Amino acid sequence: MSGKIYNIAFLITSVVLLFLFSGYLLCEASAAVIRGETIKAAVRAYIEKNMPWPGNAVRVEFPGRVSNLSLTGKKITCRVLSRRNEDFIGDSSFTVRCYENDTFLNGKTVRVRIEVLMDVVVSTKFLHRNVRINRDDVRLVKRWFDRLPSSVISNPDTVVGMKLRTNVKPNAEITGNMVKSIPMIKRGKPVRIVFENGPMRITTIGLSEQDGMYGELIKVRSISSKKVIYVRVTGNSLAKVEF
Repeated sequence: MSGKIYNIAFLITSVVLLFLFSGYLLCEASAAVIRGETIKAAVRAYIEKNMPWPGNAVRVEFPGRVSNLSLTGKKITCRVLSRRNEDFIGDSSFTVRCYENDTFLNGKTVRVRIEVLMDVVVSTKFLHRNVRINRDDVRLVKRWFDRLPSSVISNPDTVVGMKLRTNVKPNAEITGNMVKSIPMIKRGKPVRIVFENGPMRITTIGLSEQDGMYGELIKVRSISSKKVIYVRVTGNSLAKVEF
């Protein structure tokens, strides 16, 4: 009888010890919950670190709900990854991957919308086609973009002196494909040609054989010698011979 009591007592003790031991393992392998707000903060930090834009010129929005991520492990690390050749503007997605000792546990894809604040040149009034742009015809404003703009102009001085290819309404953005340069030297028109070599300076007159923008190398014919020479456009009806 005493042997049976001993066996029962041993069995009960074993069960209790097994229960306590199992509880210790579960405690060591406790579940970790990474909240959605924490995931969004990690993605936002990754974007701000890797984007080519100034930090105060970007806003990051999450169009969908970012749910919590439940994991089991002791020392969990998470990594944010982006797509190859990420532009960091517009609609995109980033992947959050969680590991324990380099062992992948779980991950989540997060949809993101990135908007960038950029300087753009706009008209101050209605501007007609083929009219020369003056400095007071344009101004600089900031606008949000959710895509990479093409032919954006971010300096008003860039368009001053150019002509518009089309009519422009007030406060309308002026892009590079909307303007055209005005030749400083026109074909068949007189050109003042300057020869400079050290202290020596000679000025003569020629006729341009082609249109010329600022900085371009063009051909002109000297009125006195009738020879064709190449000159660098330096101003309106003005060019310089380079030695």
